[in-house]
Amino acid sequence: MTLILIVILVALTFEFINGFHDTANSIATVVSTKVLTPRQAIMLAAITNLIGALVGHAVAKTISSGLVDAAFVTTSTIICALLGGIVWNLLTWWLGLPSSSTHALVGGLVGATLANAQNNWDAILWSTEKIKDGKIVHEGILHKVVIPMFTSPMIGLVGGFVVMTLLYLLLRNSRPMWVNRFFGRAQVFSAGYMGFAHGLADAQKTMGIITLALVTATSAGTFNDLPNWLTFLKMDKSAVAEEQIMKFVNGAVDQEAAVILEQEADKLKPGEFKESFYVLAGMVHEAAGDNTAAAAVRAKAHEIHKQDIAIENARILPKIPLIGTFAAAEPTEWDVVLAGAAESAEKRGKPGLPAAATKVNDLTPGVPPWIKIICAIVMAAGTASGGWRIIKTMGHKMVKLQPVHGFAAESTAATLLAVTGHLGMTVSTTHAITTAIMGVGATKRFSAIDGKIVKKILGAWFLTLPAAAGVAYVTMWIWLKVAG
Repeated sequence: MTLILIVILVALTFEFINGFHDTANSIATVVSTKVLTPRQAIMLAAITNLIGALVGHAVAKTISSGLVDAAFVTTSTIICALLGGIVWNLLTWWLGLPSSSTHALVGGLVGATLANAQNNWDAILWSTEKIKDGKIVHEGILHKVVIPMFTSPMIGLVGGFVVMTLLYLLLRNSRPMWVNRFFGRAQVFSAGYMGFAHGLADAQKTMGIITLALVTATSAGTFNDLPNWLTFLKMDKSAVAEEQIMKFVNGAVDQEAAVILEQEADKLKPGEFKESFYVLAGMVHEAAGDNTAAAAVRAKAHEIHKQDIAIENARILPKIPLIGTFAAAEPTEWDVVLAGAAESAEKRGKPGLPAAATKVNDLTPGVPPWIKIICAIVMAAGTASGGWRIIKTMGHKMVKLQPVHGFAAESTAATLLAVTGHLGMTVSTTHAITTAIMGVGATKRFSAIDGKIVKKILGAWFLTLPAAAGVAYVTMWIWLKVAG
C-alpha cells in the first residue's frame, strides 16, 4: 500500500515537472513575438493545459501497453521509470534544452523493466504483431516510439513550412502593420490551441501510469483490506475476476468460474469491465451447453450497454463544439467484439473462447475522474510556475519570429498533437512544436535558423531515450540490491 502511494506521489511530481518543463511548447512563440507577456502566456497555457487534460482519454488508455512485458512490471518498476524521466527532464530544463517528456517516460519504463528482468531483453517488446478485431496490428518500441520519433518531427517541419508558405501567398499584398495586428490577436487563439493540445497529449501519460499502478495493485490483491475511505483506489478488475478470466484464457470451460465472474461483475458500476465480464460469462455458459444461463447473463450485458450509452449521452463535454470531437467516446459493444475475436480465432484453427477471454484480460480501464482532475491540476500548476530557460531557447535563440510565424507554428503543431492524441498515439509535444518553428523559420531562409542551437536540440532528442533508460536502470538495480 505504501508503494502505491509513493507511485502516485512520484507520478504527480513528474507531472508537475512536465508542466513547467514543457511550458515553452505552448507559449514560447507567443512570448517571443511579444503578443503576450510571459505572465499572461503562462496563465493562458495553464488554463488550456487544464482543459485539454480533462477532455482527453485515448492516450491514457494506450500509454501503459505494448512497450514492455507486463510480467516484469511491478510497482517499484514504475517508480524507477518515473525517476528516470524526472532526472532527465530536470537536467534538460536546467540546460534550457527542449527534450521530450514522453520519450523520457518511455525510456525510464524500458530501463527499469530491463533491470527488473535481470537483463532479459525479451522483456522489451521491440516489434510484435497482434490480432485486433481480425486485423494484424503492429506494436512495440519500434512502431510506437521509434518510427513516430522520426515521422512526427518531419510532419511538424514540413507542415510548418507549408502553412507559412500558404500564408505568405495569401498575404503577399497585405500591409505589414495590418498583418502584425491581425495575427497578434489570432496568435492568442493559436497559443491557447497549442496549450489545449499539450494537455490532451501529455497529461494523459501520467494518468495512464497511475491507472496502471492501481490496476496492478488491485489484481494482486493489495487493496483487499482497504478501509472504506480508500476504496476509490480500487480498479474494476479484482484479483478474483482475473483468476476466473485466466482459467478461460487457458482453455477451461468452467461454469462455476463463469458464475463467480458474473458475481464480480454484479459488484461493479456500469462500464466496460461490467459488460465484458457478463458477455464472457455468457460465452462460457454457451460453450458448456447451458443456453438458458447464457441468455440470462447476456441480457444483463445488453442492459449495461444501454446504460453506458445513456451515461455518455448525458455528458456535457461531447456536446461542446470543437472540444466535443475529442471528448466523445463510443461505448464498446462487447457482445460483438468478443464474438468477432472468437470467430477470428476459429478461422485460424484455434479455439474461440480463449481468444475472447484474452480480449477481456487485456482490457485497459478508463481513467477514474479523480485521477484526471488531480493530474490536470498538477500539470496546470507546473505550467503556471513557468519554464523561462526553454522559452528563451525556442522563442528567441533558434529563430526570430513575428506573430504570423508564431500563429503558423502553433497551429501546425497543435493540430498534429490534437489528431494523434485523439487517436491515442503517444507523440512528443516538444518534437512537434520545435520542428514546426524550424519549418516556419525556413520559409524566410534556411540561414535564419541558428544551426548550433538546432544541433544541441537534436542531440538532446536522441539522448533522451537512452539517458532516461540508463538512470531508471541504475535506480532499479540499486532498488533490487537493497530489497534483496
